[in-house]
Amino acid sequence: MTETTQVGFIGLGNQGEPIALRILGGGFPLHVWARREETNAAFAAKGATPAATPAELAARCDIIGICVRTDDDVRDVLLREPDGCFAAARPGALFLLHSTLSPKTVAEIGAAAQARGLRVLDAPVSGGPQGAAAGTMSVLAGGTSEDLARARPVLETFATKIPHLGPLGAGQMMKLLNNNLCYANVVTSIFALQLAEKLGMDPAVAAEVMRVSSGASQGLEIIASPATLEKITGPTSNVSKDVGHLVDLVAARGLGDEPLTAMSATTWDRVRAYAAERSSAAQG
Repeated sequence: MTETTQVGFIGLGNQGEPIALRILGGGFPLHVWARREETNAAFAAKGATPAATPAELAARCDIIGICVRTDDDVRDVLLREPDGCFAAARPGALFLLHSTLSPKTVAEIGAAAQARGLRVLDAPVSGGPQGAAAGTMSVLAGGTSEDLARARPVLETFATKIPHLGPLGAGQMMKLLNNNLCYANVVTSIFALQLAEKLGMDPAVAAEVMRVSSGASQGLEIIASPATLEKITGPTSNVSKDVGHLVDLVAARGLGDEPLTAMSATTWDRVRAYAAERSSAAQG
């Protein structure tokens, strides 16, 4: 791996954009593709090279990061014909799957890559846009040690923790566990603040106390922030997707009823109801 390694990136949203900028700032020639021309133009102004299609990007690159939102989005940019990445990728090109996906989808992508002489590393990220911008993300890697070693110089431009969790799909399993633990904390935090109100306390004050005390959690941070609460209940929320993927994984492994999935599965309905309740209280 040298500075002449050509790196591609697809998925320049609120998390992907700072990741791509860190790669560019790390000295790697960066090629980008986005559906919105203004996004391509903004990256071109920073020194990246836009591509007209995913296939054109893949044909230029040795390593390609994918950070689009859903499993179907990943399938689209990689597998679609005739202009998906896999249609024109260089033999041996390595694809880094930064999206949070079903392990089943990762296996499907891995099999399609192997049939074409391509490589895939399962590489979901944690740390959010702030961590990406600061270069302090975690990358939860699944795949071969050789592919991880090859990708590491690129990953180190935006991440400080890059554990190798096992074969392809292991990174996604870890990411789903992490996300669903957060969602379970969201549900527990809602229970705590609702109980605080029933006991005659101001839930906003209770939240502030717990945020700096032993009851602190990322779940509490989510519901204590109006902006974050709005995002997690909005159209771009990933809660249902992430919960569904873990439920499907547990079922596929024959693990029966798991307390974590049972708790996190209620997050979507509970957090939307809590957001509506808080909004009504603010207006009334």
